[in-house]
Amino acid sequence: MPFLVVDEKGTTSRYPIATRAITIGRAPDNAVMLADEKASRHHCVLEQQPDKSWVLRDLKSRNGTYLHGEPILEEAIQFGETFQIGTARISLFSEESSAFETKNAIEAIPESALPSAEPVAVGITEALQAFAKAAEEDTAKALYYAAARFVGQLVHGVRVAVCVADERGEARPRGFFNFISGTPENELPGNFTSTANKLLSPRAKTQVKARSAAFPTCVYVPFKTGERVAGVLYVERESKESDFTETQVSLVENAANAVAVLAGAALSRTNEEALAAKVENFEHELEGVRRELEAKLDLQTAELTALRLEAEGREPERKWQHDYSNIIGKSASMQEVFRMLDKVTDLPVPVLILGEPGTGKELIARALHFNSSRAKSGRFVAENCAALPDTLFESELFGYVKGAFTGADRDKVGLFGHADGGTIFLDEIGEISPAMQAKLLRVIEEGEIRPIGGKQSRKVDFRLVCATNRDLADQVRKGAFRQDLFFRINVVTIRLPALRERKEDIPVMVDHFFKVAAREAGYPSLKMDRGVLRAMMNYDWPGNVRELENEVKKIVALSDGKKVDAAQLSPHLRQVAEEEALSENGGSLKDMVENVEKRKIVEAIERTKGNKSRAAELLGLSRLGLRKKMERYGIESD
Repeated sequence: MPFLVVDEKGTTSRYPIATRAITIGRAPDNAVMLADEKASRHHCVLEQQPDKSWVLRDLKSRNGTYLHGEPILEEAIQFGETFQIGTARISLFSEESSAFETKNAIEAIPESALPSAEPVAVGITEALQAFAKAAEEDTAKALYYAAARFVGQLVHGVRVAVCVADERGEARPRGFFNFISGTPENELPGNFTSTANKLLSPRAKTQVKARSAAFPTCVYVPFKTGERVAGVLYVERESKESDFTETQVSLVENAANAVAVLAGAALSRTNEEALAAKVENFEHELEGVRRELEAKLDLQTAELTALRLEAEGREPERKWQHDYSNIIGKSASMQEVFRMLDKVTDLPVPVLILGEPGTGKELIARALHFNSSRAKSGRFVAENCAALPDTLFESELFGYVKGAFTGADRDKVGLFGHADGGTIFLDEIGEISPAMQAKLLRVIEEGEIRPIGGKQSRKVDFRLVCATNRDLADQVRKGAFRQDLFFRINVVTIRLPALRERKEDIPVMVDHFFKVAAREAGYPSLKMDRGVLRAMMNYDWPGNVRELENEVKKIVALSDGKKVDAAQLSPHLRQVAEEEALSENGGSLKDMVENVEKRKIVEAIERTKGNKSRAAELLGLSRLGLRKKMERYGIESD
């Protein structure tokens, strides 16, 4: 049967636990009645759980219930553990013999000493339970506390502190047992640090300090890991009226050997954690350096290209069959787009243009039309499908006849009718509803339209060009887009690269947009600081060319008409410019990496419109990790 041992004011009492719950406090109706004035009338309760384990729960007491020197509200408690209420110490044991049969615990105590010796052991079983939490948590702190608890449960009525030498060779307490407050360092003697430091010398020996008016008797035992004195085991009597016997001091000295092993393991764990952190930081710094070097290489390549074109005073010799002068693109990826356009411009097949928002999909569609023979016989008609609700989609695309519905006071030719002989460009084709997809499929398959309210169909000759930023193949797999319509519009596919994938085009684009904006603003002599171009080269441009053009227009509008510098840039670009300046001025690698990290977080938050879960996924972080970094860098998000 389990039981409690209560040590209070020099008196030890035992209480068998015959029920699943036992209450403790000053009131007479408690199973365990305490006399200590710091105990509340109903202070705490010890309850057995269905799995036979025990839980200690504080009943909102005034002075608190302490386990391992820390106040608790509800905490699991193991056999052999001791909790404290004021000066009363209460221990939970599995069976009576484990607490009072010293022969079972320490065979080193001679038989002749047993009758006169105070019980000094609580049982090997309970003492060894001190290692359970350390094995579970596998941290340096858990190992130090396990060592202190192990010693405290071997020796009856003591408080224990395990001290280890820090990097400066000074003793620092790292593990405690049986101290009352949450700051046990403050309960140690005033000369504790100086005494412990003296015992870190190679020839130091155990010191037993006699009790004084302020502190009880105590023992300092130096312990080694290898050939080095690694720390000091400190054990003090809980009662000021008790002293240590020679047997007890010998027991503490033997226990210090186990403490040394645990301290060595804790030191190894600390070094392992520090090494892992250094490796992680080093990898992070290397990644930052790699990105920085890549960005600088891109910048130098782009600047050299711009300078070469400026020196030549002319565009490179054209090698394309058609005119693409309205599309800025010197990069290899854009040259591949022009090559594809040359092949399909005059072919009577539908074309699907894929690319992120702002990459210039309509420019490509216009190039297909105006470079083809259809430019002479028909019009280029464009419509954004995402902007058309279903109620207007059919009338806008197919038209209607007079009287077809309320307000139809005249015939209207739809967009397909206007595109007869020319090209119709349907942007954001992935946004249309399944019902409208079916109607669009019929027009594409049969080449004829019937206006709303009309009785006869009309043949139309058009070139179909569609565009989307969605993965239509994935939409087909999910059932959100018709497979037959996908096959009809996806005869030829042209993929437009994102601006971050063709950074060598940025200087040429910036130059073009800058000259146009300056001319429109009436600033013919406006100059741009080179740091602005560097910032634009190192930014990822989630909005692509459209975002770049708007940024250039903004900085021109905010300028003084003479020069544009980094102060006119948007906050995220201004931060990039500051990173570049920091790099040029010899800023530390840590500062540069942090600036890059902060910028990437801001970009991800903007790109996901404040959705932290999606932003964390883009950055390869957990949501909690992203929140901590945002707090660290002072980044706010609505």
